Amino acid sequence: MILDRGYVRRLNKSDASAVFAVRQEAYQSSEQFKVLNFSYLEWDDVDDIAIVLGVFNQKNELLASLRGEIIRTRQEAEAKLHYSISPKLDLFPGVLLGRGATSRISRNKGFNSLLRYYYLGLGIDFPFKSMFASVFEKAPRIGLLRDMNYRFTIPDDSHDSQIHVVTREYFVYLERKQFLPSFKFLETKFKDVISRYPWTGLI
Repeated sequence: MILDRGYVRRLNKSDASAVFAVRQEAYQSSEQFKVLNFSYLEWDDVDDIAIVLGVFNQKNELLASLRGEIIRTRQEAEAKLHYSISPKLDLFPGVLLGRGATSRISRNKGFNSLLRYYYLGLGIDFPFKSMFASVFEKAPRIGLLRDMNYRFTIPDDSHDSQIHVVTREYFVYLERKQFLPSFKFLETKFKDVISRYPWTGLI
């Protein structure tokens, strides 16, 4: 059996159309939420300054992507996520992971986990206090995030006008002390996909 191979690299504006196509396809089929305005998935100024990573096959076709934004304060995070975050949590500066998307034919191959692995590798080398995100109840990656020791809370004032939540929205965060254990966990669990889709290029 011949296994697929490819690579991971940082995306840029020249990848905008491919990124939008993957995001749109993934979000259209979501059972956890419904997008009310697909234009918000287009490559924008945030993508220009964020670190957006992509998984490619050997034909240089984009299979999956994930965006990492450096967030310096709780107020900035709340503006991005559209809900309140407890001031008791010491999470900033941190990395907001979002806009995760995988093409339909590439699902269940570990690509989202692969990208999280590379973000953790970057995060270990920089003084971030956390990685965090919004995820939705019944999303495929919920179990994995729990295995990675992400903490889960339920916002009580979410008000994102771009989506309609069908299930339940969680604020999830991984504290810095869990970066290395989680990195090693992914390195072991997804050893095969990591070896077949190595990092290429500069960050």
